Order: sequence, then structure tokens, then C-alpha cells
Amino acid sequence: MTAFGVLFDLDGVLVDSASLHLRAYEQVFESAGLAFSDAAKDAVRRGKSRAEVLNLALPMAERGLKEKLAEAKPHALRAVLQEHADCSMPGAVETVRALDRAGIPMAVVTNSRTPEIWLEKLGISQRIRVVVTGSDVSSPKPSAEGYLLGAKRLGLLPADCLAIEDSCDGWTAARTAGMQVAVVAKERPVWMDADTQLMPRLDSATILGLAMGQSGRSPVGG
Repeated sequence: MTAFGVLFDLDGVLVDSASLHLRAYEQVFESAGLAFSDAAKDAVRRGKSRAEVLNLALPMAERGLKEKLAEAKPHALRAVLQEHADCSMPGAVETVRALDRAGIPMAVVTNSRTPEIWLEKLGISQRIRVVVTGSDVSSPKPSAEGYLLGAKRLGLLPADCLAIEDSCDGWTAARTAGMQVAVVAKERPVWMDADTQLMPRLDSATILGLAMGQSGRSPVGG
């Protein structure tokens, strides 16, 4: 039987993070006496990498300043998270727990460089076998590099993986990697193709049905 795995995006799929990331960036910039531009705010909302956000916020700044701000961001984010009891997306924690019980190997593939902050907050870090961060790849999404690395670390072929995404960049990355993709959204985005499953919220039964859609498949742990 062919094994399969599920690879999750982080921001907007497992965690409702955009507003918290934005608050953390604003605190870091305010502490440094700097303005956080509208273009940078929009990049945060679209889930862009820290390097991309800082380049938009400070296009002419020296590298040393950007590195200093980048180092301060995770500390600010941890402080912001302490003020929020629940940052999970609807159904996220329940879905990860259900897939873990079913023996499904899971990975998180994200442009974020500090996903452990969120996974620890959700209490699911021990259930995720593989985590691929922005630090692990040379090119962030929409490059397929992260998803290809995630499949490799799970010991699976991309064709035997289901990626769960919420953005055009993430969807493009997973499709380019050769994976089946499901998108979490209330309405079908214009960039989705007919082969992509739309999910209003994360649901383990739907994910299991998609992953086992081809006869003869079974989870690695099954």
C-alpha cells in the first residue's frame, strides 16, 4: 500500500497570526523609533517572509539595522502571544490531533523562521513530525523548495502528499511540487483550479477522505 502524509501551511491555516505578527512588528519598529510602512503591513497580512517585510519597510536601510530588527521580532511576538489565550484557526488543533491518532505523518511548511512559537502555543509541536522553515530553503513560497524538502524529510514522494494552504503563493508552491492541495477559505479564490479542494475550515474527516482518495492508500502508521 502507498503511504501518504499531510503538510500544513502555518499562518492562516493552523494559526490566526496576521494581526499578531503585525502588532509585533509595530512594537519592534516603535521601540526603534521607526515607522512601519503600509506596504510592509500589507506584506505581513499576505504572509510574506520576514526578509521581504523588512526590505519593504526599510528598502534603503543598512543590513545591520535589518538584522537587529529581525532578531527583536520573535521576542516581541512571544510577548504579544502571552496576551492572547487562543490563536488557533477553527478546527486546527482538533484536526492535527485526529490525524495524529490515525497515524498520519504531518509536516508544517512555512516561510516563517520561528514556527515553534506557534506550535508550542497550540500544544501540537510533538504531533508534527517535520517542520520546514524559511531558514531551511533558499527561496520562499511560491517556490516549491519547501514542500519538496518537507516530503523528503517525511520519506514520501510529493505525489503521496496532501498540502493544506490558504494563499496563492502557498498553493502555487504545493502544486509546483506535484502535491494534491486543499485550500482553507470561505469562498473559492480566483487563482484556484478545479482540481483543488475548497474547505471552509479544517476538518480531519475531509482531509482523510482527500488523502485516501486513491484506492490502496494507507497512512504510514496504519
